[in-house]
Amino acid sequence: MPEADIYWHSIKKAWSIRVAGRVVDHLPCVTATRCRMVVRETERQRAIARSQRSVHAFIQGEIHVGDTLDHCADLVEIGYSPWHAGTFTTRPDFRPIRAARLVVFVPSGQAYALP
Repeated sequence: MPEADIYWHSIKKAWSIRVAGRVVDHLPCVTATRCRMVVRETERQRAIARSQRSVHAFIQGEIHVGDTLDHCADLVEIGYSPWHAGTFTTRPDFRPIRAARLVVFVPSGQAYALP
């Protein structure tokens, strides 16, 4: 699969997969490699000003099907909140993270990265 944008769809309670600007699927769990975290700052500021959520932050990467969880012990939880920081951050220490070799997106809406 080509490079995709992946983000949590809070209404569908699933991960949205967007390719070339078009949502192609919603999946309960996804694994992506060669990831980069994207936050569109102008849209972030608009969301903050309006106190309204929008799709302005996502993770770009190559979608993989199959078992890529051989590094489970090294995974760190990551997240994003427009009100907390302008970047994705690790949890629980809230350090910025901008790229990862692997990100695992799980059905609960959480994501785990291999920096």
